[in-house]
Amino acid sequence: MAPLPLCSQSQRYWACLSQVGRRSRFCSAEQLMNTRARALPRVAGERELARDADSFVVERAARHTFHTAAGRQVMILVEPLGEEYRVSIEVSEDVEYDIDGEPVLTPNTLFLHWGLHREWLDEWMCLPDLPRGSEFSDDDSRRPATRTPLIWDGEGNSIALRNGFPLRFSRTKFVVPAYFAPVEVDFVIVETDSVTGKTIAYDWPRGALKWPHVSFAIPIGMERGRPEPLGASRASPNSIGPGYVNFALHSAIAEKVTLFLQSSYGNGNEPETIEIALNPTIHRTGDVWHVALPIGIPGGILPLPAKSSTVRIGASGENGIPAILYGYKCDGDPKRGGWRHHPGLVMFDPRATSLQPPLGKFQDPLTRMPKYLGSLADVMNGGSMFQLAYDAGPIKKAADGYRKLRQIPAQEIIYELSIADFTSHVSSELGSLEQGTYAGVLAKVDHIIQTGATTVLLQPVAASARRAQDDTWGAAPVSLFAPEPEFMTPLGGDASHQVRQLIRGLHARGLDVLLQVVLTQLGEGTDACPDSHSIRGIDAFSYYQLNCSGKLESNPSVPGATVLNLCSHVTRRLVIDSLRHWRTNFGVDGFFVDFSMDINREPSERAALLEAIALDPVLGGKTDSGGVSAAVEVARGHATNKYLSGGGVRLYLTPSKAEVGHRQKTRGWGERSLLYLQDITRFMEGSRGSMGNFASRVCGSSDIIKGHNSSSCGYVINSFTNASIGIFLADVASGIATHAKVRPAVVDDQSTAEETHQSKSIGLDFLSTSAPPKAMPPMPPTPTETNLIMRSLITTLFVSDGIPLINAGDEYGHSRQGRYGDLNPWKNEKDGFRWDAVETGTVGHAIHSFIAALSAFRKRRADLFSSGGANVCWTTIDGHSPPKWNDPHAPHMLMCRRKASSRQDQGVGGGNVASLPTQDVVTIFNGTRDLQGADVGQPPAGFAWVRVVDTSLVFPTDCTLDYVLLAGPRGTYLVSPHAVVVLELAPAPEGYMNRGENP
Repeated sequence: MAPLPLCSQSQRYWACLSQVGRRSRFCSAEQLMNTRARALPRVAGERELARDADSFVVERAARHTFHTAAGRQVMILVEPLGEEYRVSIEVSEDVEYDIDGEPVLTPNTLFLHWGLHREWLDEWMCLPDLPRGSEFSDDDSRRPATRTPLIWDGEGNSIALRNGFPLRFSRTKFVVPAYFAPVEVDFVIVETDSVTGKTIAYDWPRGALKWPHVSFAIPIGMERGRPEPLGASRASPNSIGPGYVNFALHSAIAEKVTLFLQSSYGNGNEPETIEIALNPTIHRTGDVWHVALPIGIPGGILPLPAKSSTVRIGASGENGIPAILYGYKCDGDPKRGGWRHHPGLVMFDPRATSLQPPLGKFQDPLTRMPKYLGSLADVMNGGSMFQLAYDAGPIKKAADGYRKLRQIPAQEIIYELSIADFTSHVSSELGSLEQGTYAGVLAKVDHIIQTGATTVLLQPVAASARRAQDDTWGAAPVSLFAPEPEFMTPLGGDASHQVRQLIRGLHARGLDVLLQVVLTQLGEGTDACPDSHSIRGIDAFSYYQLNCSGKLESNPSVPGATVLNLCSHVTRRLVIDSLRHWRTNFGVDGFFVDFSMDINREPSERAALLEAIALDPVLGGKTDSGGVSAAVEVARGHATNKYLSGGGVRLYLTPSKAEVGHRQKTRGWGERSLLYLQDITRFMEGSRGSMGNFASRVCGSSDIIKGHNSSSCGYVINSFTNASIGIFLADVASGIATHAKVRPAVVDDQSTAEETHQSKSIGLDFLSTSAPPKAMPPMPPTPTETNLIMRSLITTLFVSDGIPLINAGDEYGHSRQGRYGDLNPWKNEKDGFRWDAVETGTVGHAIHSFIAALSAFRKRRADLFSSGGANVCWTTIDGHSPPKWNDPHAPHMLMCRRKASSRQDQGVGGGNVASLPTQDVVTIFNGTRDLQGADVGQPPAGFAWVRVVDTSLVFPTDCTLDYVLLAGPRGTYLVSPHAVVVLELAPAPEGYMNRGENP
């Protein structure tokens, strides 16, 4: 039989596979073959996947087995043969026997009813040249098909035993030209009357659906794929270079899923788009859709993408850099929630590790341009496998001279910064392409180290679709895996590569890196105002929280944020895998989990997500806490890398004030205590009844955070700032100065303290008088008053148990002037870090030096802050009376004595053991508006008091180590209003004599 002419639908379909066909509706098979040969030259001979210069990975033959609804078994073999694929099909069916033991063989004829599809699953196309013996069938106008006869073995009378079962077989084979790949052969079995040729029955895949809604599929030039792991991953043994990529997507409600790919060879031509509609018979396992495609085959239609380090965003098409981007189109039944799908929208993979804007316009005008698509650069070039090489273990680190700035938790000082704001201001003196980028932060790492920080906390860097609009902080990300493309330099590689470079650079300088993550919501809009980018258009029911009316729940505090359903196993897996990705592929040392929405939604009041993260084998485990013994070793100068042996990831929560201390039901989670800001502020303002809570916060919130999650193990973080709503240290200090009516009273020379003490004893106490409360609103504080409170707050932060956290800008007094929560434009001057404010001679330089001095003290005396407040003794300023915690009228004056670990010397010949004085530290807090005299006590023989900090003094005296003589037999030190003083007991220098000793 002569082959039938190519039908119009088939012409339209195959014409879409070439650029010529895109411009013309009709295209002959000969034109199609010539066009594809010119655009994509294919090597002669066997189709191969280049592995390296000396070896090749041959494209393997594929075997498939199907079972039909009528009980037949279909076995298929697809063999690549250079310029074509040979498809061999064998159909077997059971043989029934009558009562006499004779086989009952029907004389009917079987046909393979088949067609080809790539973009449209519901429309079949025929080959331009039908296989021998085949005929064209137009029973269904939407699915013009080819009917190829299945030839019975022995003319239908042959019976063979296979595995002990009597079967009869029918077979056929045909070839598909390789220039059509990737494509799929869809088919069903048709049984016809051998005499009349009338169709008797169709035989479709076993399942609930029937023909024509379901059919079998044979992948040509691709593979069926695997449901694990989710996302895009290598499916071939080699990890670098050409090979198969497995695409796996979870979507429980989608009925149609199409893989969308956009590729460019970097030769100046328009990027090509390929859409592969996935047949659920072979490409769906449970709720997971999957397919595997060859990438980088010589002569193939998909090029090998360049490494992520060579990606150029916004460059012209003639850059010589090939790239492949991918996404998904989903469709479904509107009655089952499919109305959130749209076949014209391309959603990026929720597990895409790198996002980029589309390479160019799509050839299909009905497909809307998305903001981002996933990139295969890291997947194909092994970018995710390089990061863990930085952690060679403590022994290797010590041998190489590698030394972390943080040896133990008590030495840790966290510096929080925003990628965009840290270097966006013109005063950073960086190029315009580096301002507000990952590379810009790395260029300013010296400033971070000079501040005394040991750890950098990066504010959320997950990709957000509205980052440059109203989500400058990153509270509404659209991806949990991919870093923000807006922070990239255009010529420095893709976002994943630049983040890896940043983290590696910080690690190389001894800094740890923590990352703030938002795990409770994604910024994909609401049902009333949708903004679909990924999950919402793929499977909103499995991932998002639904309210009682079936609508997606939103977070009212974050515009356009859709709440994730953290009770869903699918969502929990997505979250945990994302944290694993940031840990293993980027090298992040820990995470701050932001609580923009309640993370606990289970009736049992158990946060299953937090438990799963803490117990995860990659994220959980022992951290590098050395305890008090390690702190003593560090204080004695014996610090080594032996305290870095813990392999666990540091995990911290940011609960609300009411939830502090109640979230740590699972070992391994720390907290950023919001009560610290509240209670320290109330004490400094002079609020009644605030002394008890103030003392608890200084002792690491030991009243509410206890046990294995206490501050002694590094699980409590103290901070005065909240960058997510724009609260900075200067704003807090200004508010305290306004409410407390600060009046600085500076004592320039403590040598006059004894005379001042005597004048007070005889009634000359005019210095302590205060003006009556004003009836009018308080006047705004002066810069001097705010500066005093700032330094007092900083000192309190650094002498408290727990890890101190400062925000970028606190070192010079950055302020939003009370505009809490206001939205500023992207990378604006008001939020940008002012590098000119920390130059030498400025007030900011003085505060920066003040913080550096306290950081040095904190690291040097880490032994004092490793006991969780157990070594603290509180008294009033007389030095011996216990504070009146329950007296609301008690003055806000406290003295905190931190007892150092005792040292003992053994007598000669093993005699009596003599205890030596310990180098204790005394901190005096004056929360009143009066000058106060604190009775510290004279030092023991051979020791002297060293002033570490006095916030009432001017720079540089306020933070310069200096021996001080205390007045009177009680050792009185005058403390100015709202000032904090830190005194350290140290061995006296030669010739030194304090006033308590006799000459």
